[in-house]
This record gives sequence, C-alpha cells and structure tokens, in this order.
Amino acid sequence: MIYTASYYDPADWVGQACRVSRAHPRGRKTQWETLPFLYPPLELLRAYRQGELDFEGLSREYRRDLDQKLLVDFRMRRWLTQLPSMGDVTLLCFERGEDPCHRRVAAQWLHEHVAGLELGELK
Repeated sequence: MIYTASYYDPADWVGQACRVSRAHPRGRKTQWETLPFLYPPLELLRAYRQGELDFEGLSREYRRDLDQKLLVDFRMRRWLTQLPSMGDVTLLCFERGEDPCHRRVAAQWLHEHVAGLELGELK
C-alpha cells in the first residue's frame, strides 16, 4: 500500500519511508530511502514557484515526466516491479497537511501504473 506524508509528521509515516523531493530537510537525520526517479524536474518546480504554472499544470507536466522516465529509467522500472512486494511505503516531501504537493500526484501515478498497488492515506 502506498501512503504520503510530510517529513515533519513522522507519526503519519507507514512502512518504508521514501524521499521524493529534490532536497533533504535541513537538520534532519536521514531516515528514508531516496527515489530520484520520482523527483519532479527542477525547471518544473521553478515554473510553479514563480507562478508560471498552477498546481494543475504542475501535476500534468510531472505526470508526463514520470511517463517519459518509465520508458528509459531501468532503476525506476525495477523499483516499480518490486513495489507490490515491499509492503507499506510512504512517499515523503516537505508540504504539510492538505497543501498541494507532488507526492500525492506521484502516489496516484504509481497506483495507475503498478498492478495490485493500493492507496492508503494521502496526507
């Protein structure tokens, strides 16, 4: 099952914690696996932060990027085949609560692309 949570809310982490943000929280000890193939492109994040894209646009472009990576990234394909047998996994990023975040987009995309993967709470 796939979950999402903020780095700052470890009580919401279920199973294996996986970082899907480009940056690591300052002052925090690493307690997670890193998944660079799920990082959003830097230019996409910049466009979003500068107001050139709304969250819907960011989501659409991020999903397109994930689709492209799936075609060429062997590490990503290997991880996706292992995902159903990994048990519970939580995708981590910075945003707290219900703030829009790419980690939920990634979780939905994974749910659509990995047979048998179920969604848990997407926080």
